[in-house]
Order: sequence, then C-alpha cells, then structure tokens
Amino acid sequence: MNKISKALIWFIVSFIVFHVILFIMRGEHQVYWNLYTGIMLFAGISYVFYQRDLESKRLLNSIGIGLLAGLVLIIVQLVMSAIAPELKYAELVKLLTKTGVAFKWQMFVTLFLVVPCHELYMRTVLQKELLKLKIPGWIAVLITAICSASLFYYLGNLWIVLFVFIAQVILSFSYLYSRRIVTTVIAQIVAVVVLLIFNA
Repeated sequence: MNKISKALIWFIVSFIVFHVILFIMRGEHQVYWNLYTGIMLFAGISYVFYQRDLESKRLLNSIGIGLLAGLVLIIVQLVMSAIAPELKYAELVKLLTKTGVAFKWQMFVTLFLVVPCHELYMRTVLQKELLKLKIPGWIAVLITAICSASLFYYLGNLWIVLFVFIAQVILSFSYLYSRRIVTTVIAQIVAVVVLLIFNA
C-alpha cells in the first residue's frame, strides 16, 4: 500500500474540524447552508491553492458521462420521493428555506459555487487520493459517499442522508470512470436544473 499523501491527511483533519463545527451548530437550521457554503468554499479554494486539479483532457467524454449520471440522479430522486414524501421537490424546497436558502440567488450560489467546491473537495482530495493507495475502486466510492452524506446528518433527516449517500455513490462511480470532476459537477447541475424546470 502506498504512503498516505499530505492531501489525504489534510482532508482527514479538515473533515473532522468541519464535523465539529456542524455538531456545535446543530439545530441552528437557519444558518446551516450559510455555514455549509462557507465550509465548502474554504475547502475548495484552499485546495486550489494547494494543487490545481481542474484539467479535463477528455472533455466530451466527461460531459457525456456527466449528462448520463445527471439523468440517473433525476430518476433516483423521483423514485425515492415516491417512497419518502420528505424527498418530494416541494418538501426539499421547504427544507432549504428552513436552513437559510430563502432566495433564488442563494440557490444559484449553492449550485454554481458550492457544488464545484464540494466536488473538488470530495473527489480530488479524498477519492482520488484513496485510489492512489491502490485500494479497490468500489471501496473508495463507498468511503467518499459516506463522508459526503455524513455532512448532511445535522439536518436531522435520515431520508436526506440516505438520498445524498445514494446520489454520491452514483457520482463517485462516474468519477471513477472519467477521473474528471467536470463529470460530477455537470451531473449535479443538470439534475438540479431539470428538476427546477419541471417543478417551477
């Protein structure tokens, strides 16, 4: 097994710190998304300074996989919303409102800033570094999905955590195939935009 990289050590330390912050602020739903946005911006921007990893040599291939993954995310949301009413679009909007996302501009900030930063943090600082350790790809996928979903535990809704976990498994597998974060960013943006259009 290869030596654990400085990037992975940084992830572990920062991940623990983020959980401590979210734990302390649990129940403060009105500031959750402000806090989460700040955490992801810090995580993404600080890693960009640490090591740039935004290149995509197989751009068309990555975009295609991202679009397909986005379609799968939409199907998963529709299926799970039929099982759990709290995952229906209207209920998710209510939850976002309770957590501090009350205006459309906040949604756009979350979509176009937080999503890429979250992906940069989870894919290039965690999943990519785990793959460098030569562990099986599916184990790296599960670890990444669990870590990502755990950040939503403090919303107090286990259905949300389960949904995020399943979505992250899909995104992690798409990254495993393309090795480009443009794939996972496009998948999430496409899924959110399509759901917004059809539920407007």
